[in-house]
Amino acid sequence: MAPTSFHVQDLLSLPTWALACLPVALIATYFLANGIYNVYFHPLANIPGPKSASFAQYYFTKIWLSGKYPYYIKSLHDKYGPVVRVGPSQVSFNTPSSWKEIYGHIGGRKQFLKSDFYEGDGRPKNIVSSRSIAEHGAMRKMLSNAFSAKALADQEETIQSYVDTLVKQVAKHATGKPHGEEMVKWYNWITFDIIGDLAFGDPFGCLKAGVEHTWVSSIMDATAAGSYYNAYIKYLGNSPIEKWIKKLFVPSHLFAKRQNHFGFAKDKVMRRVEKGANARKDFMSNILNEKETQGISNDTLTVQSALLIVAGSETTATFLSGVTYYLCRSPKAYKNLIDEIRSTFSSYDEINARATEHCKYLKAVIEEGLRIYPPVPIGMPRFSPGETVDGVYLPQGTECFTSSWAATHSEDNFHKPYEFIPERWIDKDCTDKKDASQPFLLGYPVLALVEMRLILAKLLWSYDMQLKDQTLDWVKDSECNLLWRKPDMHVDFTRRAGVYIPPVDDVKEE
Repeated sequence: MAPTSFHVQDLLSLPTWALACLPVALIATYFLANGIYNVYFHPLANIPGPKSASFAQYYFTKIWLSGKYPYYIKSLHDKYGPVVRVGPSQVSFNTPSSWKEIYGHIGGRKQFLKSDFYEGDGRPKNIVSSRSIAEHGAMRKMLSNAFSAKALADQEETIQSYVDTLVKQVAKHATGKPHGEEMVKWYNWITFDIIGDLAFGDPFGCLKAGVEHTWVSSIMDATAAGSYYNAYIKYLGNSPIEKWIKKLFVPSHLFAKRQNHFGFAKDKVMRRVEKGANARKDFMSNILNEKETQGISNDTLTVQSALLIVAGSETTATFLSGVTYYLCRSPKAYKNLIDEIRSTFSSYDEINARATEHCKYLKAVIEEGLRIYPPVPIGMPRFSPGETVDGVYLPQGTECFTSSWAATHSEDNFHKPYEFIPERWIDKDCTDKKDASQPFLLGYPVLALVEMRLILAKLLWSYDMQLKDQTLDWVKDSECNLLWRKPDMHVDFTRRAGVYIPPVDDVKEE
């Protein structure tokens, strides 16, 4: 019997409804076939993980936008182990060694480059979004002098003045109130004011006025908008129409806040540029000197500044909020810390950046605060160049990362990972894998550490503090859109009796 032949006329003879459904059927068939390939025949098919995640990118995107992404990735590691396939081409790790192998520079190994996760919305690149090694190196050089230990030492007086203002405002707004004072906003205000002053020489005045600047309220929504961009880049790639399509998917109010964020940054940059590099000794004076010799555009300065405002304020404020919560819920750690601070410093004026470096328990509290509530809880994606991580070969183009939250809350890395135990960083007999905690990707920003030490030391030298809402569950009530969206936290402060607190006791008429 002769085989049946197919003719175009046969297709055209189909009913109209069938012709209308044909494209849909073809697309559905393609996605089904592609999903089956991803699950069973893809080079990553042997890596454990939920089949629904391997089937299509939709699963990863849905979880990414849920606000609970770090927690979900951690649950996958609990179920599947230290290496988990979390998307068709995405692999997550939670081990100490993976930090070094993915983000470090190890002789004899190919380098893992930033993935298209960093593409963003088409603006000029900043030091985080730049995927070019040469470009990133030039940006790092430009910023390194501005944020060096020496540059910060020159600015300590400015930083101290803001910490003193916070101590004064706590006396005014957060003592003797029945419901305490919401402290997340105050931590945001002080870090925002500090980076604004140091970067632009143009204070925002949030802390002194006790009023939020519009820019502060834009930051989290601007970051959330960026989260949407990161999600949809997986579908849209770098096509000519991607920036227009992404606008349709990003909620309009978030998109507007993102535009405002960059608008504020541009305004600050232009004001500072007009003053000139030598108008004031601040971080921008170093950057502007580089601008003149390297030919850096104002648009590039704008995106760098927009990043500096977020990185220099939100991450430190997140730490301060989290560590305040955990200290209030951990009586032993709280007592040990205040005992160290108050026995080390006999007067308020003795507290400075250099002196606090010698407070061992304070340093342990900071390490533990960054572990239990890492400011950036997600994994920062890299493309594999065709290398192994933890002995698992990842074909070229595989997107991989170490999930910060999963690494710092794994029982394989830390005993009692959900408990606040600063002693784990001091006890020489502790067997925790402490290098599994890398809150700043294999390094520590000097400015953040100075702020953390000074703010905690001066607040806890001056006051006792108590969490007012004992039902607050910090982990459950936090959400993540790249950075943490934190719950309100009301704290009651009580002034220490019999001590002289200059910012409070030397109040002058304003």
